[in-house]
Amino acid sequence: MSEDGVTVADTVRWLHTEGLIRLAGVAGRGSDPIVAYTIDVATGTVSAHPAAGAGSGSDVTTLAADDLPFPTGTPGRLVIVGVTPAEAVLVVDLANTLTISINADRPELAARSWVTQLLLNPETTLTTNSAEMAIDAGDRLRQSFIPGGTGAIINVDDQTPPVTTVTLNADTDGPDHLDIAADGTGELYLGARFWQLRQVMTIDDAAWHALAERLAAPDEQDISSQPPSGAVATY
Repeated sequence: MSEDGVTVADTVRWLHTEGLIRLAGVAGRGSDPIVAYTIDVATGTVSAHPAAGAGSGSDVTTLAADDLPFPTGTPGRLVIVGVTPAEAVLVVDLANTLTISINADRPELAARSWVTQLLLNPETTLTTNSAEMAIDAGDRLRQSFIPGGTGAIINVDDQTPPVTTVTLNADTDGPDHLDIAADGTGELYLGARFWQLRQVMTIDDAAWHALAERLAAPDEQDISSQPPSGAVATY
């Protein structure tokens, strides 16, 4: 993680291979909830961002990637959201938000990235009322009517309550929301914490359709292994 020439793509691959699971282990070390992590692409330095106002441990802490816990368990509800102007990859723990919205001209492009990442955890089940988000992932991604849902919604359940609700283009923003501009840049708000993003991770139509075709194959393996090349994000 600290070698010369490390790229954003290298960092993302490491995160999906073992890094997200190791970050999930960091969350279990303290009493205050960690809402996000940033991983410096050049140095591998990890910064853990507790919820603002969480108490004495609400200051950001840093550690080297090599000092992260051994990768055991699952990545929980950790998702890579994008890349900051300082060339750090931003990871958010959806387990620490009850509701979060994605606001954009086409919010489903970013939501697809979240969906494929969340399904890498074999304990996660997703329910959506949106045909745009439906894909053949068996019982782990279901399209269904969701009471009280006036727009596109994704409910995230990893068998550890409470469920996280992701809303696409919410009528009213809560304290947690991702706003994406037409040029692919974005701003993420988690309570009082805020990050600018030079690029939000998305999955375009071509990659999404390719993933759908792969999963529809009768002998295809479960998505919780590794997604196909290009199906987790574009930059």
